Amino acid sequence: MSYYTDHGEVLYQIRLNVSDDFTDNDVLNELLENHNSSLMCQYDAFVFFVRECENKKETDNSLYKWTKDTIEDEVKKAKYEKIYSVYVEKKQVYKEDIADKIIEEITNLNLSTIESIDKFDTQPKNNPKPPKQFRD
Repeated sequence: MSYYTDHGEVLYQIRLNVSDDFTDNDVLNELLENHNSSLMCQYDAFVFFVRECENKKETDNSLYKWTKDTIEDEVKKAKYEKIYSVYVEKKQVYKEDIADKIIEEITNLNLSTIESIDKFDTQPKNNPKPPKQFRD
């Protein structure tokens, strides 16, 4: 997966932090469809990642170990079940103008079940590293 465009431009991802009452919402789904986008529960994404690593027998790395620990921890599971990533055209990361437009439109919906919206970039210096016990 590429974290940069062909021109070295940083890419972005939107994450929605939702309440326990969050459910599929027709208005939100329509907005996402208009951007050829969808939501992926962060916990589910972690489960898919772990399964993929195990199927490929690529389990000797820090990201796998941290993610596996996360999905097996009930407290962490509860946390990540309330975070949804926005995928655009089935991609995890996309250009900033797309991210900003989607954030603006979701914000304008004023849905009480969306507690906050985060925008992350793909620059390694801006992303957390697994805790020391999981590092290679």
